[in-house]
Amino acid sequence: MTQSSLNRAIGDLAAALRARRPVRAGSLIVTFFGDTILPRGGSVATQSLLNTMELFGLGQGVVRTALSRLCAEDMFARTRSGRNSFYHLTEKARGEYSEASDIIYADPPPEKWDGSWISVLLTERAEHDEGALRKALTGLGLAKFGPLIHMRPANLSRAARYKLECLLDDQPALVIEGEGGPIPPGFKAAVDGVWDLERISRGYDQFVRRYQPIALGLARDGGLDARQSMMLRLLVIHDYRQLALKDPMLPLEILPMSWQGELAREICRRIYLAVHAASENWVADHCRGQHGPLPPPGAPMANRYGGVLV
Repeated sequence: MTQSSLNRAIGDLAAALRARRPVRAGSLIVTFFGDTILPRGGSVATQSLLNTMELFGLGQGVVRTALSRLCAEDMFARTRSGRNSFYHLTEKARGEYSEASDIIYADPPPEKWDGSWISVLLTERAEHDEGALRKALTGLGLAKFGPLIHMRPANLSRAARYKLECLLDDQPALVIEGEGGPIPPGFKAAVDGVWDLERISRGYDQFVRRYQPIALGLARDGGLDARQSMMLRLLVIHDYRQLALKDPMLPLEILPMSWQGELAREICRRIYLAVHAASENWVADHCRGQHGPLPPPGAPMANRYGGVLV
């Protein structure tokens, strides 16, 4: 893929983003803040934000409307200094993106699953927050196997396991963990229905089709300029984020043979590493905070992909 082909591919991805209905400007803004601004102090001038979204053809009216909604949802807060205004993530949003980062920028999962499972038995029905509890369990990849039983393979990350412990700390629930024995014939066919993987699988397939040629082109023909690097960085993280945060992260041993989640993660990682340095140059030149240029990226950036960005 030549330089002009790479540029055209990035333009096509941006056009596809604009063509989605409804336009998800707020979602892209969250990606930008979590990926780029949070490691640099967490606050950015409104004009810098508008200029960044303009890279993708998103007009000021659409962006300002999305920002108003994010503030109303307690995801963003706005401050003023003289004639200038600035946005930053709320504590609620910081916590949510910190948890998401462990998934989005994760190292590869362990090569071998030990066959153990976690079962959560809700011993009595919670009066008020049963729906919220079930939603939280589903968010951690525990599928419903009966009226009061949720299960998943015990290949949880340390952060996810801690979140499960905190979630169940004061709940009427019994947690059972142990080895499940050999996987029976036909079990993989049942996994798709139990965890509703078909939609996520289609998304991963589309992600691979869109981004694998770009990853190969970057490896073969070199990097992009700072502007194009910034665009591609946000596009690939934005699209991967939409999939990874819905993925129950089941072990390969029980996933369908056609599952491309790990390939998508590796493609995202390769593209991100290839454009990171040039995109950071764009941020340094075009994004401002309340005290001038944004500070250099800190620990949240250094911890991504096992620390290879240090």
